[in-house]
Amino acid sequence: MYHGIFDLRADKLGQLITIRGTVTRTTDMKPELLVGTFACNDCDREVSGIEQQFKVTMPTLCPSRNCGNRSNWTLLPDARTTRWGDWQRIRLQENENEMKAGSMPRSMDVIVRDETCERCKPGDKVKIVGCLIVVPDVPSLMNPSELKRSDKKTRGARSDSSFGNDGVRGLKGLGNRDLTYKMSFFGVFIEEDSEFSTKGGVAGDDSGNGSKFYLSPSDKVKFDAIKNNLNSEGRKDCFETVARSVAPSVQGCEDVKKGILLMLIGGVKKQTEEGIRLRGDLNVCLLGDPATAKSAILKWTSSFLPRAVYASGKTSTAAGLTASVTTDFEMDKEKVIEPGALMLADNGVCCIDEFELMDAKDQVAIHEAMEQQTITLSKAGIQATLNARTSILAACLPKNTRYQPTLPLHKNVEMSAPIMSRFDLMFVMQDIVDPTTDNRVAEHIMSLHRRKESTSYGTKLSQIDLAQYIKLAKLIEPKITRPAHDHMIKCYKRLREDRTSFRGGGVTVRQLESLIRLSEGIARVHLDPEVKIEYVVEAFRLQMDTLMRAEKENIDLSPEIAEADAAPVEGEGQAARPAPRKLRITFNEYNRIGKMLARHLMRQEEAGILVTEEDLIGWYMEQKEQDIATEAQLFEQQNLVQQIINRLVDKDRVLIVAKASEDPLNHPEHRLLVKHPNFPVDEDLPQGKQRLG
Repeated sequence: MYHGIFDLRADKLGQLITIRGTVTRTTDMKPELLVGTFACNDCDREVSGIEQQFKVTMPTLCPSRNCGNRSNWTLLPDARTTRWGDWQRIRLQENENEMKAGSMPRSMDVIVRDETCERCKPGDKVKIVGCLIVVPDVPSLMNPSELKRSDKKTRGARSDSSFGNDGVRGLKGLGNRDLTYKMSFFGVFIEEDSEFSTKGGVAGDDSGNGSKFYLSPSDKVKFDAIKNNLNSEGRKDCFETVARSVAPSVQGCEDVKKGILLMLIGGVKKQTEEGIRLRGDLNVCLLGDPATAKSAILKWTSSFLPRAVYASGKTSTAAGLTASVTTDFEMDKEKVIEPGALMLADNGVCCIDEFELMDAKDQVAIHEAMEQQTITLSKAGIQATLNARTSILAACLPKNTRYQPTLPLHKNVEMSAPIMSRFDLMFVMQDIVDPTTDNRVAEHIMSLHRRKESTSYGTKLSQIDLAQYIKLAKLIEPKITRPAHDHMIKCYKRLREDRTSFRGGGVTVRQLESLIRLSEGIARVHLDPEVKIEYVVEAFRLQMDTLMRAEKENIDLSPEIAEADAAPVEGEGQAARPAPRKLRITFNEYNRIGKMLARHLMRQEEAGILVTEEDLIGWYMEQKEQDIATEAQLFEQQNLVQQIINRLVDKDRVLIVAKASEDPLNHPEHRLLVKHPNFPVDEDLPQGKQRLG
């Protein structure tokens, strides 16, 4: 049974109980006097065995005859009978789900000793076993002006010659108020309060955690099956299966969930020979219309991870996000650093909602934390560089409440170019009216309210299995292969050529580093020790395609893996075709051709005729026969319809491969195609929305 801080009362004093909360501050480990030995300054008599009770306790009276000393003692720290121990004070704040209505979160001091010290750090959600105790609240309750006046009176009274004959009059006579007490907690055991433990991390992680992560045999079999699972088209769908388990209460948003999964897993942290750290954490921004489940995704992320902090841009300041310097009146007015949200989320995720409402100076304050993952303080005589190794998940609304597809991205959001370039992924979430998608969303929401399992969304992992899978994936340190290395360079050069359309701020080296981190994250999802070229293709699609769909009216049909990279097949009697060039058509043209192909497949399916991809291309060329005059136009139209079919199958899922080709390398056109049953041919293609299937 766990107790909240709000429920701790005097009737629980001395009982062994367990409390839970979030650590907000920890002090340095300090020495504590447990059993003291004192020497009388009047007769030099040593008195040993004086036990201390959370404060300095001296002998009440010297045992020597005719001495009578009561207050003139000297501590002997090196005596054999003097015992010292380590202690640390932890500030524990109650969790948000335990707060009472209309009340502020309560905090309590937890005192730990010896081996229990340094077992947690600010930001951890912990469970502490111990007992409730009462300690004297020695600091004065006066304000500073009152305290100064009382000190003057005390000094004047002590200068009187008869001061030594007045006896002991208590703290009130010394200028302080009557002695009061406060509740504290004496902890004897600390453990992490989360299924997603952060103690077993990546090999070489500089977080200081050295424990290992082990899987049961049943979990190994289960995760191997997920890794090698194939979909109906013969492709591995490991990425899709694991991503579906992210935020299961949110319907759709497949690409967004893939981005959140990659953020939870991250890339590989590296360090150069000069000691410069290269971050492996991913920063993700969700830019979307109202009611597109942005806050729900942020809330799920903050509750899923043990070191995740949820903040709102409107009510957060630069000091609240980074760090501030305060005065600790209970520790001799010592200057201490009060950690902010980014420090509390170290080795975790900081979720910032309503990011567009943050002031410009507050956004500038997190520039260093987003890229260098450090926070530099120069306040109150303190010069410090603090760690903020955290991923940032931001959600913001467009400038005009709803996203305008006719405007570029940087004109749809109130965000500077430097901070936009620090986000590895930027997703545009539009609320577009679509009968098929609306029906699926409505069915999913109704199943949630009726507390029934929704079977229309596909299989997914439980939250415990998802946490185990992410921990297993974080142990993988994939290496970049040479083909993947070459393809990353080609993707970067392609971005530089089309720099005007990318986020309005141009393409920098940060986009190449983001591509590397995303590719490593996808390799980790597949539990693959190598970064292959298909992982780079998927990373590049996530980095660019979701953004480009909403940003531009044109459809980019360029092949993701250029056929020019593959060696041409010779000696098979096939005519040499020119290398495919970059194709880009308008959405209206793409919509017209796609609906034409879908209608033909539907009619052939109703007639019981199976259509191969080659037959579909031949039928389309017959419809365009009158418009083709030269052989170059023939090759151009064939290449165009081929790329459109590939996009309809691979991305929008309007067409489904009923049977794959037996030899997909030499004869990819032999696969059988059918129309997706959920796609109405009278509606537009799901461009810029969630794909079907």
